[in-house]
Amino acid sequence: MFARTFHHALVVLVASAVLLAGAAGVARADDGGQPPAPGGGPNDKPSPSRPSAKVRGLYVVRIAGYYSGTGEARASDAGIKISAKVKDPNGKDYSFQAKKLDIVDDRFTGTGTLEGVEVNIDGRVDPQDTRGNEVLKKGRITFTFSANGHHSRGVGELRQASAAVQ
Repeated sequence: MFARTFHHALVVLVASAVLLAGAAGVARADDGGQPPAPGGGPNDKPSPSRPSAKVRGLYVVRIAGYYSGTGEARASDAGIKISAKVKDPNGKDYSFQAKKLDIVDDRFTGTGTLEGVEVNIDGRVDPQDTRGNEVLKKGRITFTFSANGHHSRGVGELRQASAAVQ
C-alpha cells in the first residue's frame, strides 16, 4: 500500500515538474509575430552599445587579487576604458589597460592588456540610487579580469559624473 501511494506521488511530482519546465520555456510572440527579447517585453528596444547617461563619468578604481593596484575607469560614449598600475605578489609592476570594452545594458566585456599579455575582462557599471533610500550613494564600477591563469577584481566609485567624459 505504501509503495503504491509513494509511486503515485512520485509520478505526480515528476509530471508537474515536466509541465512547469515546459511552460517556463515557452516564449509568447508580440503583436508583430516575433518572440520577445530575453528578459524583455514586446515594446522593449535594443540596448545601445554605450553606457547609459546615469553611469557616464570617471571612476577611481582599486584592484585586488593576484594583481593589486589602483587606477581609473572612464564610461563615455566611446565605451569603457580602464587604466591602472598593478603589482603581482612578488612586487613586479605591470600596466593594465583596456581601451574600449563592449557594453550592453551597463554590462561590459572584452579584452585588455597586462604588460602586453591579453586579459579577459567582464564587468558592470551601476548608477547611484535615486529612489530615495540611498543604498548606493555614488555610481560604481566592478569588473574581473584574468591573465596567465591568475584572477583579480576591480571596484571603483564615481568621482566625476559627466555625459561628455572622454
